Amino acid sequence: MKRCIIIFLCVLSFSISHAQKDQDSDTLAINGLNYTVTVDRNVPSVVSVWFQRTGKPSPFNFWSSSNSRGHIAKFEVLDNSLYLLSVEAKRYRTRMGNLWTESGIDTVVSPDYFYIKPIYEEQPIGQDYVVCDWFSGVLELTFLPADKKQQRLDEAKGHRYLLITDGRVEKSVFVSNEDRNSIDKGVDNHRLKPLYEILSVRKQSMDFYNRCAYDRERVLFGTHEGLFEHRANSLTLFTQRYGNDPKMWDSDWIDAIGKGAPFGTWLIRNDSLLLVSVNLHKGEDPYRYDSVAQNLFEIMAPELPYLDGTFLADWISGDYVVHYGLWQSNSFGLPDYTVSKTQKLRIKNGVILSSSFSPSSFDEDSMALAASHFPICNESSVYSVDDRQLAETVGNFRKPKANPAYKGEKGSLRTWFLNHPLTDQRAQDRLFRVRIAFIVNCKGEAGNWQVISKGKGELFEFANMVMEIVKKLPQRWTPATDKKGNPVDCWQILEFTVSNGSLTNANYK
Repeated sequence: MKRCIIIFLCVLSFSISHAQKDQDSDTLAINGLNYTVTVDRNVPSVVSVWFQRTGKPSPFNFWSSSNSRGHIAKFEVLDNSLYLLSVEAKRYRTRMGNLWTESGIDTVVSPDYFYIKPIYEEQPIGQDYVVCDWFSGVLELTFLPADKKQQRLDEAKGHRYLLITDGRVEKSVFVSNEDRNSIDKGVDNHRLKPLYEILSVRKQSMDFYNRCAYDRERVLFGTHEGLFEHRANSLTLFTQRYGNDPKMWDSDWIDAIGKGAPFGTWLIRNDSLLLVSVNLHKGEDPYRYDSVAQNLFEIMAPELPYLDGTFLADWISGDYVVHYGLWQSNSFGLPDYTVSKTQKLRIKNGVILSSSFSPSSFDEDSMALAASHFPICNESSVYSVDDRQLAETVGNFRKPKANPAYKGEKGSLRTWFLNHPLTDQRAQDRLFRVRIAFIVNCKGEAGNWQVISKGKGELFEFANMVMEIVKKLPQRWTPATDKKGNPVDCWQILEFTVSNGSLTNANYK
């Protein structure tokens, strides 16, 4: 028993020490002095902003709730520019795939290991550290004395603030604890004005990111209204049009942060995601805000709108989630959103490639979406073959008596696909599965193609290339039939094993 207690205490001590290590701040060096960098809640770190700006998935996995960054970065200011020197992480995605690896000891690597490079400048050959030209904002620094002599420096009696634009240090201001107290008390002093200004900019920046983290963008779908789920590596769907760069929203990014965060109202219609309006959300309270409407036509100029004044969101690509429900007040009197249904969307350049609902579908809307560009015989009576993944994607429908079948049987189908391989060179030496969903209407016509197999990155690209090949298949389908033998509209699937680009083992239900 005593031995178990000792082991438990050792494990607990190890866990605490690692949890504390996981809470360590980024560090930054200026003129030989070292500082820690404060990262506030909801405000992305300098490294996080790189993944936010480039749209790349972050490779870091946080394992402690006290640190959502999952990494520790080391910086230095050289010639008034901010440089990233190294990145320290325990758990991350490897270069070779999507598996997590945990080294057991800290892994300190150069930024190049995670493909972190400048956005605007060319990276000099052989240089491991990179200029952080993707970052604009205010960094709060806390001095790290190296010895007792440095502990007596004024830097140890307050905080230093760096105002940075595109990686360049515009201002470096030291605010003592005494001056900070005077500012908080509202003391009107000319000497304190530049200190107050940089603190104000930092607060505006925090308010901006808090708005983006807490607020949601509205979605209109048929007669239903929902909210887009916030994505960890993003600001809002609308700011993605500007590469998630707040200063691109306005020429003066400091004023842009102070004005509020732009949020869109979106419309799902047929197979498109459309922008209906843009409002600025302002306010310090993360649970409440003031909304100010913007002139959509001025914002979107010179792009041409649809006939009803909406704009195709052709800058939006990826997997998104919409929650449908009702706003209610919780026990604290704060607004709370009760979710009744969830919709998963796969979008590419504003075009909806697939849509699925959980726990159940909006029947009339999902069928209308499914039939958006493909004529079906009876929208109120659509069938589907028995397949779990298909049901998760398009919804639950009745099962036909006889499934749609390809004339000439599966042998001729497989021969056709073997003669139409995937020609992209990246698919060579690759082995993966692809599943395509589609409707065969009562006339034996096939359409409304959707990728339902799982896959990201290149696999998602390959699956869509396969779908383009499938669309060229000669229309020789026999429609499904109901219990009375009448031809009906029915969802069907085609599945393949893609080996070295060849579409093998073509099959359907």
